[in-house]
Amino acid sequence: MKKIIIIFMTAVLLSCSQAQVIATVGSKKITLKYLQQELKKLPDDMRKNYENDLPGFLEQLIVKEALLTEALRFKIDTVGVVKERIKSDKTKRENIIVDELFTRVVFVGISVTNEEAMKFYKDNESQMNNLTFDQMKPQIADYIMQQKRQSAVESYIANLVKSAKITRNDIWRQAEEKKVNNPLTAALKNSLPTMVDFGSTTCMPCIQMKPIMEELQNELTGKANIIFINVNEQPVLTRQYKITLIPLQVFFDKSGTEIYRHIGFYPKDSIMVWLNKAGL
Repeated sequence: MKKIIIIFMTAVLLSCSQAQVIATVGSKKITLKYLQQELKKLPDDMRKNYENDLPGFLEQLIVKEALLTEALRFKIDTVGVVKERIKSDKTKRENIIVDELFTRVVFVGISVTNEEAMKFYKDNESQMNNLTFDQMKPQIADYIMQQKRQSAVESYIANLVKSAKITRNDIWRQAEEKKVNNPLTAALKNSLPTMVDFGSTTCMPCIQMKPIMEELQNELTGKANIIFINVNEQPVLTRQYKITLIPLQVFFDKSGTEIYRHIGFYPKDSIMVWLNKAGL
């Protein structure tokens, strides 16, 4: 009898946990159960990353709900061509609606001028393999357009999330983030200046940073914290520090306060300048 009661209570507690509301977007409640259901729908590689960063996945769900709410406000789901797209694949309804929101609202008026394409060509002429501007223009224009659209989407989402009625369960979020091994926590408390290189093991400038990082780690042992963080293995830190491009170096002073960040390959002498400013 006692065993049955324990099993029953365990089931009740599990059920209550899954029903826990971890965020709201307007009138939409996002529960832990819903998050877990959506997580299972992801491709294997994405799911594995987010399994170690549930707060990060929650932010993605919040953005999705905010975008859907905005799309419905514009009545995008009632447009004939959109209804036809949804009818042909109902499983992708939400993605189709958000995609149409971007096309019909966010991307309107975005274009690439000939001057912009020419400037890009001249700034990167050494990488054009001796091809002329006219030969490269379509690819350049497409690249610039993608960059502009990405920037427009990021700006649109930032403003949308800022204005939307969103609440988050901070107790749940903090509990989840504590589960993750954070290599920065101890470093930022040991009263030494810190330099962190966010990168990966595959991007070329990240690979070029590796010998510099190893030199600094050997030379500055006990004097400064020199830390490499693989963004693919530390999604929580990557999200917390808003890392969107790599490699990216972040400098902290002895009190653990961020004082500077740089994107791209960074030579040793430039790193030393900021380590000295951080209190080396």
